[in-house]
Amino acid sequence: MAEAPDTERQAVEPEAGEILSVSQLNDRIASVVEDAPALGDVRCIGEVTDLYQNSTALYFTLTDDDAELPCMIWANRYRKMDADLEDGTEVILEGDIDYWTEGGKIDLKPWEVIVGGDGDQAAAVQRLRSELEERGWFGDEQKQRPPAFPERVGVVTSLRGDARYDIQSAIHEQDPTVDILVKDATVQGSEAPTSIANGIHHLDRSKDVDSIIVGRGGGSDSNLQAFNTERVAEAIFTANTPIVTAIGHTDDRLIADQVADMAAITPTAAGEYIAKSRNDFLASDIDPLEQQLEAAYEAFEQAHEHEQELTEAVEEATAPEGLSPVYYKAAIAVLLVLLLLITALWLGVV
Repeated sequence: MAEAPDTERQAVEPEAGEILSVSQLNDRIASVVEDAPALGDVRCIGEVTDLYQNSTALYFTLTDDDAELPCMIWANRYRKMDADLEDGTEVILEGDIDYWTEGGKIDLKPWEVIVGGDGDQAAAVQRLRSELEERGWFGDEQKQRPPAFPERVGVVTSLRGDARYDIQSAIHEQDPTVDILVKDATVQGSEAPTSIANGIHHLDRSKDVDSIIVGRGGGSDSNLQAFNTERVAEAIFTANTPIVTAIGHTDDRLIADQVADMAAITPTAAGEYIAKSRNDFLASDIDPLEQQLEAAYEAFEQAHEHEQELTEAVEEATAPEGLSPVYYKAAIAVLLVLLLLITALWLGVV
């Protein structure tokens, strides 16, 4: 009886000039990962972010200050674990590194999870949030309103992202006369806080810029941490120019959102908010005046009509009985003409 074929992937030495399909190359990568002793039975410590669960599996990202690693636990295995994971939890994971050939992605599949409490990153953000709140940086009395008629809007974002196009389109759809100045900035990674803060300072020093939008097109929690730093918060708080954040997320508010004069959910929403300031001004100041003028004119017309009615009533009341006001007026006119003729004859004019 023939032996069953070996279905396990075998590492194959590439032949010179060999051209592989995507599937073949991914299979080769997977075989290398599976056969690497250093990638099996690994233990890794980090912080849970971007947690997502469905009926099949639990997905999250394990992060530290410098890097991140995708992780996946099958739902039936997770239910057997004595672990309750949530964003910001520090954990020690033990498992294998796996390469998903269909998607060309590598991840860690843990079989054991040790929960260590809140991670250093989450704890640091919470400490900073509490400190800035005590300083009064989140208070409404510190907020500035964008100008009613924006002429030049500054934007701090990456030139390589879609956020700047979304902002430009939203503003120019509302008011094509608004000038937009984009300051390129790194919006994620260790250099991002300094880059974003420098961009804000640069635009704030420009006398021509009357409002600033700071944003990016969303991202994972770990990619948004630059907006949870004191450096960016201080740049926003100390700016003389009104600042709107547009970081493109819907989860917990970032510190930059709390310090900013206004926080928009998306870059598009930020652009619409800035450009609609003109329309809001017209709606709040001009429209009420127009309504008052219309009301005054209507009152004037009613008073004029009432005066005419009174005049006609008086004339009708003083007219001889049986003579309508029209004939009465005609008779008076004839008498006046006769009186003028008699006077002229008496004076010898005629």
